[in-house]
Amino acid sequence: MKLGVFVRRECWTLSWRGKTIALALLVILLFVVGRGAYPFLAANHPEDGEMMILEGWISPYFLSDAAAEFKRGRYRTVLVLQAIYNSQEDTLFKDPSGRISDEYSSRMLVKYGVPREAVEAVLYPGVEKDRTYHGALAAREWLSKNGPWPKRFNVVTVGPHARRSWLMFAKAFGNTAEAGVVPLNDPMYDPKHWWRTSEGVREILGEGIAYVYARFFFSWTH
Repeated sequence: MKLGVFVRRECWTLSWRGKTIALALLVILLFVVGRGAYPFLAANHPEDGEMMILEGWISPYFLSDAAAEFKRGRYRTVLVLQAIYNSQEDTLFKDPSGRISDEYSSRMLVKYGVPREAVEAVLYPGVEKDRTYHGALAAREWLSKNGPWPKRFNVVTVGPHARRSWLMFAKAFGNTAEAGVVPLNDPMYDPKHWWRTSEGVREILGEGIAYVYARFFFSWTH
């Protein structure tokens, strides 16, 4: 007596040759992604403008490179974006003596050769979410009050964060100004072989996920 509980079906599966081809394609894909991930995320698309906007969250170790970019680009003004948090435990804006200072990055840029009159510190309340976009909005608000409004500007940030910063600033400024971006290389890992170090893997994977979120799921209404 047949109860009809089980049925017999035929299905297709990969042969050893098919599995070999599939594995080879996977290896090629990983190679292409590995080689192309950093150049894609660390977008380098400078505009020919007179204003440079520096994301102030970057490590002080990058400030000498930021000053070098200021000289290379022959900018007239640099806006240093600095989010201020209420926590006394936050050491982001502490100078070497441990004192909280909202001018530390600006002073270091001057030390590295940027004219003091060219540096403007833009302070804004820190947030826990969508910090890059809020920084872009803070720059737009500051410029609308203090001017002059730039036709073109470049955002200077660190390596693979560049493409996300470029996207956020372009959205924040809309068609009122042309946004460019300049990435600073992180000396903690080799950008051509980022997968060889934990720092590189964490940064590339983290920025890759963050960019996908910003590009496809971020709400521009807030």
